[in-house]
Amino acid sequence: MVKVGVYVALGIIGGLLACIAVGAAFIYTNRKREREREREEGSMIKNGDLELQQLSLSIRTTSENTKVSFEGSQYNFEDPITTTDATTPHKMRIEYYTIEELQKATEDFNLSNLIEGSVYHGRLKGKNLAIKRVTSDTISKIDYQIFQERMHRHPNTIRLLGTCVTEGPDSYIVLEYASNGSLKDWIHGGLAIKSHFIASCNCFLTWNQRVKICLDVATALQYMHHIMNPCYVHRNIRSRNIFLSEDFSAKVGNFGMSKCVTHETEDQEGQHNAACAGYLPPEYLKGGTISAGIDIFAYGVVLLEILSGKPPIEEMEDGNGTVKLSDEIKHVLQPEDGDAERLRGWIDTSVGENYSFDAAVQLANLARSCVEDDPSLRPTAGEIVEKLLRLAEELPDEEEQQFNYIPGESSTKPLVRAAAAKDL
Repeated sequence: MVKVGVYVALGIIGGLLACIAVGAAFIYTNRKREREREREEGSMIKNGDLELQQLSLSIRTTSENTKVSFEGSQYNFEDPITTTDATTPHKMRIEYYTIEELQKATEDFNLSNLIEGSVYHGRLKGKNLAIKRVTSDTISKIDYQIFQERMHRHPNTIRLLGTCVTEGPDSYIVLEYASNGSLKDWIHGGLAIKSHFIASCNCFLTWNQRVKICLDVATALQYMHHIMNPCYVHRNIRSRNIFLSEDFSAKVGNFGMSKCVTHETEDQEGQHNAACAGYLPPEYLKGGTISAGIDIFAYGVVLLEILSGKPPIEEMEDGNGTVKLSDEIKHVLQPEDGDAERLRGWIDTSVGENYSFDAAVQLANLARSCVEDDPSLRPTAGEIVEKLLRLAEELPDEEEQQFNYIPGESSTKPLVRAAAAKDL
């Protein structure tokens, strides 16, 4: 009887072990199949990304809450980057707006909301937006691939938030809003854009702000030229396309729109307009050569604008022709007696006296190297960042005042209406 009891107990234990083994094998097999299915689905989505991007141009929502996302991601453009691994891909969502939504946001594209050219300020769902009217052909040329990955978001570039494709000739792109306007607005005329609902005044950027803006833009170029793979050439770096956030951080606009540059830089006859010609290097004007050197040359011109307060190209005093800043700096920095005083007199007077002249000399020489006729002699974006970092570290502590202000020259004219009335 004892032996029978032992055998029965062993049988029961063996049966239980067999059941546990079968269950474990079943669970393992199911998990393995799920992982394989997830890999297959991920591969299918990855291969279908291009098709999604192409199809997205014709998709429009009929509700404020309807959104199209890549790979089902709930990524919000307003969310900060929390990942510590910059190489980990995260899918970004492009929002699609209806024309009714944009009309509501801009008060039916009222002139009081006009920022410049075809760009309007709008407010929708509690967010400030910059809404730009473009052609449908322009929308088709936007490089959506670089907006698809979260790792391609950089704090010094203006973000593309969404698009609106209409049945008419005009379509729209919706961009991140920069509350302090463009760099051009600040360095040419001293028009401060603190907000579109506060009166304008004659205010000017301080020396510290100018150096930091130079560094921000250089950091964006370093990202485009050295970190993105393949590297990205912006082709439209200029003060008009550099925007200032509420804390005066600089953000490069038109990111992802390099294929649309021709429409902005050439007139109907294919000739480069005067405003853009001052930013274009000799190799592009002569042969249309496109390389990272184009951005470096244009960036050098922006540095010269920041230093001098002058436009990239202007008429000569005698009225006989024009002169480019990229040529003028070569004469200002000629190795002759008194060249230091010549540079001192050339620097924008609105900066005042609260700056290091040695730092100004370094910045002028850096700008001079960026606008070399030979692209091989120009520094890389990485080299520019290194030099500007050293300048930024030596900046003196700045007072609480955010910008230089000229007393007695303020204006009570609302800024948006002033901008609309200006010849921009």
